[in-house]
Amino acid sequence: MTMKRFVYITILGAALAMPGAMTADDLNKEITVEKDIVPQEREASRLNRLPQLSLSPVQAKKLSWTDRAIAAPVTNDISVLAPASYAASIARSPYRGYIDLGYFPAMQLGLSAGYRFIDSDATRLGAWLQYDGSQYKRENVLGNKLSYRDHSGALGLSLTNDFEDIGTLKARLSYGMSTFNFPTLEDKGLSQSTNRVDFGLGWHSTLGAFSYNIGLDYNYFGFSKAVNDELPGLKALNENTARLSLGGLYSFDEFNNVGLDLTGAVNGVNDFAGIGSHTFAYIQASPYYLNRGKNYSVRLGIEFDYIKGLENKTRIYPDVRLDWSPSSSFALYARFYGGNPNLNSASELFDQNHYINPSMSFGPSWDKYTGRLGFIVGPFAGASFEIWGGYGKVSSLPLPALVDENTSISAMGYYATFNMTSVNYGIAFNYTYRDLAKLRLSYEGAPQDIDKGYALWLDRARNVFDATVTVTPVKALDLELAYRLRSGRSVYALDLSEENPFDHIAYTKVGLGNAGSLDFGAAYRITPQFSVWARGENLLNGKWQEVYGIPNKGITGLIGIGYKF
Repeated sequence: MTMKRFVYITILGAALAMPGAMTADDLNKEITVEKDIVPQEREASRLNRLPQLSLSPVQAKKLSWTDRAIAAPVTNDISVLAPASYAASIARSPYRGYIDLGYFPAMQLGLSAGYRFIDSDATRLGAWLQYDGSQYKRENVLGNKLSYRDHSGALGLSLTNDFEDIGTLKARLSYGMSTFNFPTLEDKGLSQSTNRVDFGLGWHSTLGAFSYNIGLDYNYFGFSKAVNDELPGLKALNENTARLSLGGLYSFDEFNNVGLDLTGAVNGVNDFAGIGSHTFAYIQASPYYLNRGKNYSVRLGIEFDYIKGLENKTRIYPDVRLDWSPSSSFALYARFYGGNPNLNSASELFDQNHYINPSMSFGPSWDKYTGRLGFIVGPFAGASFEIWGGYGKVSSLPLPALVDENTSISAMGYYATFNMTSVNYGIAFNYTYRDLAKLRLSYEGAPQDIDKGYALWLDRARNVFDATVTVTPVKALDLELAYRLRSGRSVYALDLSEENPFDHIAYTKVGLGNAGSLDFGAAYRITPQFSVWARGENLLNGKWQEVYGIPNKGITGLIGIGYKF
């Protein structure tokens, strides 16, 4: 399932403060088993019961239609939603409700619960709630031992109604609130909170050879307080974001198809007193031709974009995709595309890092061009290899930054926009032994400079290594051991008062520390309805900065129970 380029901005950030963090939105996933995968929101996402390094939690976003048709392991090129907990599946659950509760001293707490009030073949109406809390003390980069707290809660309603032989209607409504302290390097800093409202409405239908979808999304997001700074007239940011999407596909025959995707998005922001109220927006149109055979898929398209930001321009980009699988043990994919504008709303940035400046917004970013290539060999006797790489140019990308190495401002969540050469490459080895054990070893790398790196890594890591072993010694017990390392993490301090002879702002690289975490988890299903589980993260008690000025928690985890009813 492919996704928009900047829907996920990965950073070793605020999610480390919430090891149980995940989305609890109502997610229903329907799959048409042919060539197309039409991802939709799934009914219930519960607490993860096996360990994972709590990088930025993957948020449930609107996924675009994809033509991927290769029966192969998910590759690095594809972004997916976070996995649901054990025993969740695409098939309808016989249970209407669930509750997962976990605790770890002191203090980590996660609660996720949901219930379907209506659960018929045609209609499913349910409510859900989720809470994630964390309080801890830790020394920061200056050796000051400070207290950190971060609490988030959300509740919502979701509706799915299938109209026989006509289509499917989906709707959702949720409210969320977060409260946390916004520390400086010297003290616990400002007590901050946020409020958000999300609403979504979608329709999907197939009429003979023509299928189409319509989606409307609205989001309100706002901070309660501005940055405690000496600049006069600062205001707390609040924004209203709306998105309308239309998509259609017409199939002439088994192989030949034409399609059109239209998207319009607008973000109205009130923030920094020097800017005041302003609006960012874009319109995107993507016509394409799709040819699909038994072992290949070719998409030839063009993307037209109009972006209203700091500069207003219309641009045209190619959108070419190729998937080829001549056998069950080899698959190759290639991509060359541009555009993919992203509004960089405060709510998106906040989902990945709570410590952003609550009085500053950013305009849209986009790809000038991006090329990606990868292939998969295997499986042979349970073993497979993956190799991938990508190169591109990204404009106006917001990334964490420091200002004149001034620590009092640096720890206030300052970001700056960069034009970046985005490069990454990787290799992975997978091995599966029947249904008893799985092993995955992977490495990803990227260059590192003020204008070079991998655009999806906000911590600007140079190397990412992951080793994971999953064992199921008996049917009811799952065990997982993982070690994950992000090395070469850094942020750049900008000297805005001086420019070098090449007309670039002078800068200094500041290290964030290598993030290495040994994690272990276990889940035991006592009955089909009741289970117990435990997970521990960073068991070696490694120390690094999640973002500049914010230390990681040390040893964290959750011990809990799960019950379906």
